[in-house]
Amino acid sequence: MSLYGINAYNSNSMYNMYSSLTSLMSGSSLVTGYQSNSSKNKAYGNSTADLYDIAKKAAMVKSPNYQKKMMEQLKSIFSGDDSSEIGTAASEQKVAENAKQLNSNAAKLMSGNYGSWTDKTSAVKSFVEQYNKEMESLADSEESADKGRRATLINYTNQYKSALESIGITVGDDKLLSIDSSKLNYASERNVKSLLAGDYSYGAKIGYNMDKVADSATSMIEKFVDSYNNTMDSLEKSDSVQALEKGVSLVNTTRAFARTLNRIGISVGSDNRLTVDKDKLAKSSAGDIKSLFDGNYSYAAKVADKAGTISRAASLSAQLSYNKQGQAYNKNNYASIFDMMFNSLV
Repeated sequence: MSLYGINAYNSNSMYNMYSSLTSLMSGSSLVTGYQSNSSKNKAYGNSTADLYDIAKKAAMVKSPNYQKKMMEQLKSIFSGDDSSEIGTAASEQKVAENAKQLNSNAAKLMSGNYGSWTDKTSAVKSFVEQYNKEMESLADSEESADKGRRATLINYTNQYKSALESIGITVGDDKLLSIDSSKLNYASERNVKSLLAGDYSYGAKIGYNMDKVADSATSMIEKFVDSYNNTMDSLEKSDSVQALEKGVSLVNTTRAFARTLNRIGISVGSDNRLTVDKDKLAKSSAGDIKSLFDGNYSYAAKVADKAGTISRAASLSAQLSYNKQGQAYNKNNYASIFDMMFNSLV
């Protein structure tokens, strides 16, 4: 390909391809030398210097050594240390299947009904039991944090004392709660729910939101986490550049939502896998769950989109791993993949 045969569009496209491949390797010694040159020029036009710079970058990216290093960098994100059976048709198909399942589980969460409310009597009994149990536990503690937590419960309860008594919950001299069954029987379902359920209710403020996640939603979230971790595991064995890149993007998206995920009991580990605290998840509010999973712009929607791309890329890689005779394709020939990518630009 003649250097002067590169037009402005293709020169920019080639540079963008280079940038996308190296963005995941910021700080790597492989690219440092070239980054210093390109940072001097804020615009990439048709000058001879720009074209030479782009040509050198393109040549570097196409080198077998660079390609090998780049693949190692991508795969290191998923903590893979077993080099056996990487890039085989079976391993790529496993990625495709796990990512497809993740896509399906994320899609199910996007339109789920997470709230669970049985009836006012059950909700009030459960609330009073939880409240009194914690108050008794905190009363025996000498820790300053526990004393502060007990003071917070007492303060909020005093603020809502009249409203609580109107639905049959009374506050004793010992700061514990009891139920006036006659008042509770006459209390409206709406009034009870407004106090104990919802993101801005008294129940939510003290951490006992009775509008909890339904068992079915809890099960769906646990399946989502399992399929997410399975996808991370299988990516260790992938040799698909597109699947690995999108996998890294998935990891970055999850880390961006780590704090919100933790609110409902899902923690992100240093190995990029998810762990579920089932007790914390069961106590999460439907509102917190919806903020993560409900809708086309939610975390679940982003995961579904990336998982779909991973599945398609890995499936294609599995197909390419066989030739017409059904024999294994040489997956170590990285150059052929990159040649196709760069040839499509000119």
